[in-house]
Amino acid sequence: MRADELSEAPLVSFWIISKAMTNLLLLHGNGGAGARFQPFLELLGNQPQAHLRAIVPALPGFEGRPLPPGEGSWLPFLKALQQTVEQHGKEETWIFYGHGIGGSLLLEWASRGWVLEDGSSMSPRKVILHGCIGASLQHRFFPKLMRPLAVRRLMQGLIAWPGLQPVWERRLFLHPERIPVVLRRQFFRDYKTCDAFSLFFDLITPEWYRSVQQPLQNKGFYFIWGEKERVVASRFLKYWQRDFPNSTFDIVPGWDHFPMLDQPEEFYEKIIGLCK
Repeated sequence: MRADELSEAPLVSFWIISKAMTNLLLLHGNGGAGARFQPFLELLGNQPQAHLRAIVPALPGFEGRPLPPGEGSWLPFLKALQQTVEQHGKEETWIFYGHGIGGSLLLEWASRGWVLEDGSSMSPRKVILHGCIGASLQHRFFPKLMRPLAVRRLMQGLIAWPGLQPVWERRLFLHPERIPVVLRRQFFRDYKTCDAFSLFFDLITPEWYRSVQQPLQNKGFYFIWGEKERVVASRFLKYWQRDFPNSTFDIVPGWDHFPMLDQPEEFYEKIIGLCK
């Protein structure tokens, strides 16, 4: 794939046709886009895993897609997930992976019983929550800083500003030099076209977290955290461990918040291993 084709390329799935297909739903974090999973999808295409299909849903409010007018709830995002599952077969085997607020979106859906648009429900075989946002909101400075709308809009603009890209690269990636230039540029451009960026600071609050944690506390999710995580430092994992005692917690050595970009081979092997 040429660099100039990246932004227009459909990042939906690579797969091998099989009688026993597992669908892997990949959800990116705030300000993100399907481009964050481009290395994973390319590796899956080059080293195909039989029985696995990776799917990146097109969420409203991301990648230049508008949010429904006047909508300020979880519903548009849940609807996109419901339609994705129904489109690819609700009776199929599903594994859900959510990164950052993608994990928070999965918690919201789980708290509603994985209900679909037609009123039925489904049950994923595994739910992987990577650097999830929620349990540590009261203990971190950044969520408190982002409460005023003006600060959110300013921050979004600063992240998207090309002049600050080298600064953000050092802050967000352990190995920015390993990420193709076109992907690095796309990463920051995606913030500029993310209409939903500010909304998630209203949706993901301490009150919301308690509303989903209480009905889900006995579930067995699979939490992944990077040992060198800086966006949501690994020391905050203790709050998740306290609130989800029946879940599995995996601290991955040498990972920061975006291993899918700066350590794509390691990320690929980890996720593929969890899908087996």
